This record gives sequence, structure tokens and C-alpha cells, in this order.
Amino acid sequence: MNVMCPVCNSFQALQAACRHCGGRMEDAGKLSDYYGDYSPYRPIDDAKRTNGLPDLAQHLCVHVAWCPSCRREQRVAVREVTDVELYALEQGG
Repeated sequence: MNVMCPVCNSFQALQAACRHCGGRMEDAGKLSDYYGDYSPYRPIDDAKRTNGLPDLAQHLCVHVAWCPSCRREQRVAVREVTDVELYALEQGG
């Protein structure tokens, strides 16, 4: 089954509230992009196999989000979608 992150592919904006102040979080990219100099160039599933998180098995894309109000960061898991689900998102459903 092919899945993709709707946030990484700009089909949807990251929607998360700060656990500290309740402010709107901003997307700072995939967590795996922060692993090292060449990590953004690694195959996505390869990075997921070695990060110690259940994201590969659960079809999640873990993003780093930061709050501009209180300047805190947190991880946000985004559910990856299939092409059928993506089509439904594009149709507004």
C-alpha cells in the first residue's frame, strides 16, 4: 500500500496546538530531516526503520512543530494517507 504525508506534500497544513500555551504550532519539517547532514536525502522508510518510533508500522509521519508564542517545540504525528484518501481530501471530504 502506497501512503504519503499530506503535510509534507502540501495537501494539508499542519494542525496542532501547543501543549504549553495552547497557541497554534507551526511546522518545522519532518523529524527525520534533523537526524544528520544527509538525513533529508535518505529514503523515508529507511529513516523510519531506524528511529525507534512506531511510525513505519502505523503509517505516521512525525513532524517537528514549534510555537511562536512560547518558543517551545514538540513532535506531531501526522497520519499518512492513501491515494484514495488523498482524492477525498482534495474533494473536500
